[in-house]
Amino acid sequence: MARKKALRKEEREIQVINWFAIRIQHDNDEYATCYEIARGLGLSASSHLGAILKGMEEKGSLESTALERSGRWPSRGYRLKRGTFERPKKQQTKIKLTFGRANARQLELL
Repeated sequence: MARKKALRKEEREIQVINWFAIRIQHDNDEYATCYEIARGLGLSASSHLGAILKGMEEKGSLESTALERSGRWPSRGYRLKRGTFERPKKQQTKIKLTFGRANARQLELL
C-alpha cells in the first residue's frame, strides 16, 4: 500500500476551518481544545498542530481562551472568529395536503 503524503500547513489550516464549520452546522459553537481538534481530524495531538492553531490565531481566523479543567492544568480552547463562518439558516416549507385524490404536486413532494 502506498504511503500517503502529509498535508502542507495551508492544507491543514483549511481542514481545521472545515472541521469548525461542520461543528457550527451541528449547533456546537463551543471552544475546542487542541486534543479535540486533533481527534476530529483523525490525528494525534502534537506540537506541530498546536503551532498551526497558534499561527491561525495570530492571522485572525481563530480566537482562543484559557479553559479551566478541574484538577488539571489549564488548556487553550479555540474556535472560529466571529464572522468567519455564518451558519446557514434552516429553511422550512409548508406542505399542504388534501385528503381524497392526491394531486400531481403532492405526489412529487412525497
